[in-house]
Amino acid sequence: MVLATQVDHTAAALRTVARRNGLSLRPLAPGLLAMDTDRAQDFFVLAGEALSSVEAAEVRCAVLPSRDLPDVALLSQALRAPTLATAGARVVHGDLLPLFADEGACFHAVYQPIVSLPGRDQVGVEALLRATAPDGRAVTPDELFPAAHAAGWTHLVDRVGRTTALRDAGGWLPADQMLFINFIPTSIYRPEVCLRTTETAAQEAGIDLGQVVFEVTEGHHVRDVDHLEQVFGYYRSHGCKVALDDLGSGYSSLNMLVRLLPDIVKLDKDLVQALPHPTSRAVVTAIVDITHSYGGRVLAECVETEEQAEVATDLGVDLGQGWLFGRPRRPSEAAGGVRPARTKAARARVPAPRAVDDGAVPAPDPSRPDPAVAVAVPPGLDEVSPGPTGMSELLVRAVDTGVNAVVVADLQAPDHPMLYVNPAFEQMTGYSAAEVVGRNCRMLQGEGTDPATVRELSLAIGRGEEHRCVIRNYRKDGTPWWNELHLSPVRDRAGALTHYLGYQHDVTTRIETEEALARQATCDSLTGLANRNHLFAGLQAALDDAVRTDRAVAVLFVDLDAFKAVNDTHGHAAGDSVLVQVAQRLRAGLRSQDLICRNGGDEFVAVLADLDPLDAVRVAERAAADITAALRRPFVVGARAITLGGSVGVSVHPDHGTGADQLLALADADMYEAKKGRREAPVR
Repeated sequence: MVLATQVDHTAAALRTVARRNGLSLRPLAPGLLAMDTDRAQDFFVLAGEALSSVEAAEVRCAVLPSRDLPDVALLSQALRAPTLATAGARVVHGDLLPLFADEGACFHAVYQPIVSLPGRDQVGVEALLRATAPDGRAVTPDELFPAAHAAGWTHLVDRVGRTTALRDAGGWLPADQMLFINFIPTSIYRPEVCLRTTETAAQEAGIDLGQVVFEVTEGHHVRDVDHLEQVFGYYRSHGCKVALDDLGSGYSSLNMLVRLLPDIVKLDKDLVQALPHPTSRAVVTAIVDITHSYGGRVLAECVETEEQAEVATDLGVDLGQGWLFGRPRRPSEAAGGVRPARTKAARARVPAPRAVDDGAVPAPDPSRPDPAVAVAVPPGLDEVSPGPTGMSELLVRAVDTGVNAVVVADLQAPDHPMLYVNPAFEQMTGYSAAEVVGRNCRMLQGEGTDPATVRELSLAIGRGEEHRCVIRNYRKDGTPWWNELHLSPVRDRAGALTHYLGYQHDVTTRIETEEALARQATCDSLTGLANRNHLFAGLQAALDDAVRTDRAVAVLFVDLDAFKAVNDTHGHAAGDSVLVQVAQRLRAGLRSQDLICRNGGDEFVAVLADLDPLDAVRVAERAAADITAALRRPFVVGARAITLGGSVGVSVHPDHGTGADQLLALADADMYEAKKGRREAPVR
């Protein structure tokens, strides 16, 4: 098996994976590694777990049937050769290569203001990359970015965009304003390595990382959300903020929002420019509610009219961007001053692409991974011992400074006690290392921990398998939290299981947000009852159970009498108060297991399941009479007592019908018959 990679730290990671699993990768040539093995499939799985998806996509692999290697130089060229489409694109767009030879002279940033709503005070800018060819020709974004994508230069343009944005903002951007910088997730191989140039550029520009907002477009090739989440986590750990652009345009918008919980959400321009259309208003309202629920802010971009700005403000949007507030400007224009001249020494700090040897493409050659990602691993970093008993000082320091909790458990000792926890574990759980070392990890479990999840975890450990799960744990002070747990088995050189390595990540905010979204999808926000969507699903489930168990189901359709007059006479706030009290009386008058829904407006539906078929009609009619009596009692709203009354219709499965739609229609019709039977009383 022969592996080719142009990224030094990827090669180091591959060698470490091989060594820890009793295999050996030997260097054949720069960027070329070989292994004689009959375990190629095992290695593919192990390497896939160790590398990020972007790293794995860069590595090329050839499995040869014989140990007799062909010409190494030819093999190296073949494994690292571009596709025909990419090679053709590099020829077509070869006139752009001089841009990368002198980045400082050919690339610059323009900045578009971002303002607060409704105050219109500028709170930041978004940096946009622009280019000028050595002959003075302007290279438009519509030309540069598609060409970079086709020719395989995206990683380079992405790095140039980040460093140029910071470089050109130095000296004029106010310290209290944000700097939005776009980035492309697939250009980040491993964030702790790839983003060093960004950190260096910020330091040289005198810009605090806390001002920086890294922005990713929701629709831009986000195929690996796990990788993007890792990149977001690294940015945040260094004080930066993260933003998700174009929310509302892609099928995965909701999933991306809930999973990543970005600090700032940028609404898709088509949504903003369609305002005040009712559909756009509804989508914007939903995104604002979700984002605000976890403390994020919403930004409307491409705002071009006062009407769009006013509607966005009314809907709770926090920030605005667009031609209404200002067009993109160069630093001297944006700041109202003169852009500081860059010295020759400062320009020399910009890393230049490396040239190829075969002369196929004119130097410089952006086809090779940018120096920002192809850096060498410090000597000795990939030589640490894999097991906890042989952990080197360097490895211990690395684990101790990690942002995620790490646990090492001894599988050779009775009850599998913890041998080691890092400071992140202590901070996450509230327990000190001295309190947990020697005890089993089950000490973190409590009454809310799912037994099925615990069983699956125990079975995986018993089989010596890797395992991932999300489990409810408890901190030392008793507060619950959701733990995204990844267990990895550690084996000795003979293949015997000796330890488990546990990585713990606090995903409480994500889980609570997902639960809140689920509640929004099935619950009525005013009364807290189930909504119309959940009514049909709940009724159908009750009917399915009734058919299986030979039981009966009753449907009660409830409608208030003269409710419209409450809103007309006393206002909508009084009407809302009445609806909440109706919900409370329905809960009090029915069984705890009965499904109670707000069907819309002043209509309510109750589903009484698991009834005796011989007694179901009597029970349903008795419940309807109790509800009617409860609704006759006055509703207290402030200092007023409002008397309404209500009408209740009844249908029963299987006496009156068998389908959900049929039973609801019959109960609705019965309710109208009850309402016609008496004259509605006036509201008092």
